[in-house]
Amino acid sequence: MALPVLKRGATGEAVERWQQFLIGHGFPDLVADGKFGKATEDASKTYQASKGLLADGVIGGKTYAKALEDGFDGVQYDADFPPKPAFPAVVSLSERQQLFGKFDYVSDPTPNNPERVKILGGWVNENILEVELVDFQNIAGAPGNGKMQFHRLAAPQLQALWKAWKSKDLLKFILTFDGSFVPRFIRGSRTVLSNHAFGSAFDINYEWNKLSHTPALVGAKGSVRLLVPIANEYGFYWGGHFNSRKDGMHFEVARILSDEELQTLANKYGI
Repeated sequence: MALPVLKRGATGEAVERWQQFLIGHGFPDLVADGKFGKATEDASKTYQASKGLLADGVIGGKTYAKALEDGFDGVQYDADFPPKPAFPAVVSLSERQQLFGKFDYVSDPTPNNPERVKILGGWVNENILEVELVDFQNIAGAPGNGKMQFHRLAAPQLQALWKAWKSKDLLKFILTFDGSFVPRFIRGSRTVLSNHAFGSAFDINYEWNKLSHTPALVGAKGSVRLLVPIANEYGFYWGGHFNSRKDGMHFEVARILSDEELQTLANKYGI
């Protein structure tokens, strides 16, 4: 369905979605009330000018094209999008140990990281790899060598996930990289090990998807929601689907894919 032309005087859900997009792209004081008034027109003109377009405040094909490049999606999504996958998250220590191995550790807090732990023995050297990911070095916060520290058993599906995201032009939605392998407890705990301690999780777009906040909606700056369905196919569970504390920045391995499953997905995404 074609996106409707919007201009001053227009009302409805399409206007509200456009306003939500503007709010996430430098106009935080704008109200998403579904009414295209002077404030929305002025914000639209400023956005158009920033993209080298005719700043007439009329939202048509050329403006939508630029907005789509910036993450706008004309389809209405609610706070429950995307749906949860068929598989559950890995929630218990025994499940994590069964998937990724067991290690000994001691608490090693610092003022800036009170949940930090120190892993003892050779588990890290035996299991944590530096995994090269396509275009990873272009993301703010990512290592300059373009590699993410991750568990060896999940490295193939992590690499494939990044390639699949690229094949669907979704990497542009990853604005920041905010960590992967970090030996620590879950935030706020001094007893429960985080998935990050096993090298089985990574965080992206922290600023817009903070812990215990509703993750950014589709079309808003920093939203990761359009990344989630493919991540689920590759065995990753999204923290925005947690039942208690929402963690929209967070993606964790919940199942290890077989070679056959990876090949099927490679054929699907042409990677």
